[in-house]
Amino acid sequence: MRVISILVLASFLMCSSAVQSQEIILLGGGGDLHSIDPNSGSLSFIGLTGHHDNLWSGLTQDSQGRLYGSTGSWVSGFSIYEIDPVTGLGTFIADTGLFGVGCIAIGPNDTFYLINDPLFPAIGGLNDLYTFDTSTGLLNLVGNTGIESVIALDFHGDQLCGMNGLEGLVWIDTVTGVATDVNPNFIEPEGATISMCFDDAGAGYYVNHALWMIDFESGIYSPVDWISSFGYWAEAVFREGPKPHFSLWLNGTTGHYMQAKMTGITPNGQAAVLWAKGEGGPTLIPSGLPCAGTMMDLNSSMQKLSIVTADANGEAVLGPGPKRVPSSAKGFIWLQAVDLTTCETSNRVLFFI
Repeated sequence: MRVISILVLASFLMCSSAVQSQEIILLGGGGDLHSIDPNSGSLSFIGLTGHHDNLWSGLTQDSQGRLYGSTGSWVSGFSIYEIDPVTGLGTFIADTGLFGVGCIAIGPNDTFYLINDPLFPAIGGLNDLYTFDTSTGLLNLVGNTGIESVIALDFHGDQLCGMNGLEGLVWIDTVTGVATDVNPNFIEPEGATISMCFDDAGAGYYVNHALWMIDFESGIYSPVDWISSFGYWAEAVFREGPKPHFSLWLNGTTGHYMQAKMTGITPNGQAAVLWAKGEGGPTLIPSGLPCAGTMMDLNSSMQKLSIVTADANGEAVLGPGPKRVPSSAKGFIWLQAVDLTTCETSNRVLFFI
């Protein structure tokens, strides 16, 4: 990734937005399946699994795009179902033999992982990591994570990541099961439930009462927007489109040196990063500028922050600059980027912490 200063504030520059074909699939605890627009947090209902006797706790997908969910109780045990991404209907696959499955993830070589709380429904149990063969029902204990209440799980490349309300983002060793707190200074955003997923380009998404971007390296999070309704969410997966999703997120905190990270830019192309004070929008890019007529999710105070040039993977980093981002930006300044080749827009993010 190329690094460019984040603190050069200048005039307007922007572009015409392409249709977003990617989506986040979100499973509610009642077996309700939804789709979320990763740029806006807009929520659309897909359907019901048809199995609502117990709590749904996990959602994952394999390399072929097949969805799997986990549901059960501490009395009957937890089972795995395949879920139709179009209708939401669930089909029984296998019983796990576990009684406290909190989340699931499928990783490299389609290896199926489960997190189980041995004390569920009581609190305080240190969670175990298992692998599970859905064809044979074979369950294998990998090891104890050393932490409690892991209720979101997904892979960032080959790295298994978890999320809970104590440590926040953790990296979990798939050989030993041990979890490592990515950043002891930060936990997840406040909210009743946690759903987390990463797209293929490495951008992280987090859902509770809002849609957030989360940085894999630091665990720092930035809000995109409120979601259009609230539910008791189980887990989420990112469904890829024909090209990498154009994503923007932050690393660092106000009052310190910060970075804006981007993926999904046209490879070796450029993107304009814009900023605005306060809520509001949308605002059109004025005529006479690149990508004139593009609708940005910023208010009319928007200005150009900088131009970034992506590497061959479509990735770019803005910052850290020679000066610290002022603490006054917290909760007040929004960023959004536009690809100057395609005029596609990224999500917006708020300087939140």
